[in-house]
Amino acid sequence: MTSTAKTVVRDAAIVYGLTFAAGLCMAAAGITLENNSSTAYLCNLLSGVLGFTLVGTRLSANRAEHLAWVAATLWTFNLTNIALGLQTSSAWIHSGLTILLMASLGGSLAMILTLTSAADRRT
Repeated sequence: MTSTAKTVVRDAAIVYGLTFAAGLCMAAAGITLENNSSTAYLCNLLSGVLGFTLVGTRLSANRAEHLAWVAATLWTFNLTNIALGLQTSSAWIHSGLTILLMASLGGSLAMILTLTSAADRRT
């Protein structure tokens, strides 16, 4: 593993914090899974993609491996939702697919952004 455990946990905390903050904002705005599930899901997805993009742009090598470790750590962090009774175990298992989607989109966007900025520096 090329990423250090400290870096992976820090980056997972960044993504977790952004999705948590987005959830608080949605709750304050009255958007819940019960009354507007598509908006809540999209907002959660976009906040996660933003987090993975921020984390991914900080890396120049081994981005995919690092983001995979961050995604796995983030998914493990979400076990606390089961312990607190906020999520069922089956919903937690299904959330892994959303986290994979967040990591894939965020990692792709990070790659595009870093390629663009590298090309700008060369010209």
